[in-house]
Amino acid sequence: MSNYNFKRPITTNQFSDATSLLEAFEAGKTTPLDTVEKSLRNIAENHQKLNAATQLFAEKALLEAKELTESSRKEKGKLAGIPISVKESIGIGGEEVTAGSIRMPPKKVEKDALVVEKLKKEGAIIVARGNTPEFSFAHETKNPRFGVTNNPYLQDYIPGGSSGGEAALIASGGAVLGIATDVGGSIRYPAHCCGLVGFKPAGRAVSKKGVFPFVEREDWYLNDWLAVGPITHTVRDAKLVYEIIADKLPTDNNDLQNAELLISTDFDTEIQNNIIKKALTQAKQVLIHQGLQPRNLVIDSISKIHWNFGKIMLKAMKLGLKDWLRNDKNIGISVFVESLRRVTGGKTVSGEIYSVLLASKFLEPSDKDLEKLIQFCQQEKEKLYEQIGKRGVLLLPTSGDVALKHNQTLPIDMSPILPNIFSPMIFTNVMNLPSITVPAWKYRDKKTGLPTSVMLCCLPNSENLLFEAASKLESVLN
Repeated sequence: MSNYNFKRPITTNQFSDATSLLEAFEAGKTTPLDTVEKSLRNIAENHQKLNAATQLFAEKALLEAKELTESSRKEKGKLAGIPISVKESIGIGGEEVTAGSIRMPPKKVEKDALVVEKLKKEGAIIVARGNTPEFSFAHETKNPRFGVTNNPYLQDYIPGGSSGGEAALIASGGAVLGIATDVGGSIRYPAHCCGLVGFKPAGRAVSKKGVFPFVEREDWYLNDWLAVGPITHTVRDAKLVYEIIADKLPTDNNDLQNAELLISTDFDTEIQNNIIKKALTQAKQVLIHQGLQPRNLVIDSISKIHWNFGKIMLKAMKLGLKDWLRNDKNIGISVFVESLRRVTGGKTVSGEIYSVLLASKFLEPSDKDLEKLIQFCQQEKEKLYEQIGKRGVLLLPTSGDVALKHNQTLPIDMSPILPNIFSPMIFTNVMNLPSITVPAWKYRDKKTGLPTSVMLCCLPNSENLLFEAASKLESVLN
């Protein structure tokens, strides 16, 4: 008998995935109205200890749920009546995007982001927006505007970032699923910390129209890295949502008998918790038993890729800050200005963004160097794609440890010189690999009871194979 003071939520009567709920709606066992009421009740009951939601849409959500419950239409959307949450950085028509900042003037959004529009069209009901670190730039979810979000199981621990509000809402029953963004693990790390499924599509697979940082240029160099995707309770829900929001559906087949399992040991030095190694070993055995042929994959440039990621992101953030804050009385952004504001108690940026400004003084690449860094990453990606192949599934840890305590991620985030516990996620963003985090509740940390996870990756347009492999893992690891 364990001494853990919380249970895996998916096993309780309060939680169910969207697929099960849709079946229950159809069978008359429950209704959209009952489900939305339960979600709103859970948000209210948990808000003080979690601080996961930045905004509620209770009245509108209840009205939509009532209409769906009373509707006699047989043809309903693929998510009709399912309560969902949306990351605060994703535009909702008529609402403001603040990105958790008190320095950036709030951006009033006239229309829904395209991803939100697609979900609404299928009958999803938005009940809340989830908290995010300032400008979605950290692996812990806290910001000057909305404050700190806590892990749904242990309040001294983080729910991950940058989509930690989403993960905490879903894990605590505030929403059945959520939509978030990911440029360095921001979907998968919160899923990992909260025992959920997180799917990061390829960077251009889901439209970012209406999503902060509101970059419409096709040639933006981070377009392949930044992705929009779901956080869910189950793999089948992640697949369901992806098929709704993707611009094009994958065309590959999901035959695991004709697939390879790619295994790399290059990340072992970053694994700080032995349960992660155990979960990876179990995952490897399961997938081989399912028919995947194992093959070792040597990745010898992880440190350099991680270093390049840090420098490129510094450049992107520095340029972004100049744009986002330029309307703030034309004061602009600089280390001097923010240092003065911190001393005088004025409105300033978070510690993470302040650290970016400090680091950029020494590490920000020139435009010429930026081109070289991007070119190196592109060359490494092309080599990796040849190694993985269309029928390859790459097995990696999501992170090198379970959820950390508050205020422990900043030193890790700002130390890109050496690989660290976040490098597997960062690596897959830079390489533009669709990646899914599968929780492993059977492999809980002995001290805290917090879950771990494993991550599967594939090439773009091999997502059907990825979802099939992930679904096989899911039943064994949980």
